[in-house]
Amino acid sequence: MPAANRSSNAYQLQPAAPPRSKAEETPRNKNKSVKKPARAARVQPIALVLLAFLILLFQISRWVALYGLHNDIKRQTAVLDSLRRENEQTALEIDSLTDASRIERYAKDELGMRKMESSQVVYIQPLQGDSMQRVAKKSAPLSARGILGAFSATVGDALEYLR
Repeated sequence: MPAANRSSNAYQLQPAAPPRSKAEETPRNKNKSVKKPARAARVQPIALVLLAFLILLFQISRWVALYGLHNDIKRQTAVLDSLRRENEQTALEIDSLTDASRIERYAKDELGMRKMESSQVVYIQPLQGDSMQRVAKKSAPLSARGILGAFSATVGDALEYLR
């Protein structure tokens, strides 16, 4: 084995740096973590103010919408009241126009009519009781109408029978 050369760096021992403890690592981490909360501390109040502003803006928009609906309700209520008054006036006018004495007066004065006397009324008695008889119409022969005319007449007669 060759003799070791003392001039090489392999045998020059120098003390190694002592291993770092967690206590030494913490100040370095503290510096980094202190910067983040400082930035978060600046952003958080701004975000809260912005959030409060948005909530207030939303609330105001809801109030404006409710005010608009309230105005619509007032307007529609006024229209409904006017229609009800008009309906009552029309009903009163109809009642006054259909009053029997008014109709009689109009017939006498305007139309020159007079009331019917009992001698003008004639009652008749039917010979066969209270019945009715339907007489069939005379129609052209089926051969003169053609096929469609005959079919149409048959369907018409059937519908007439069902009435």
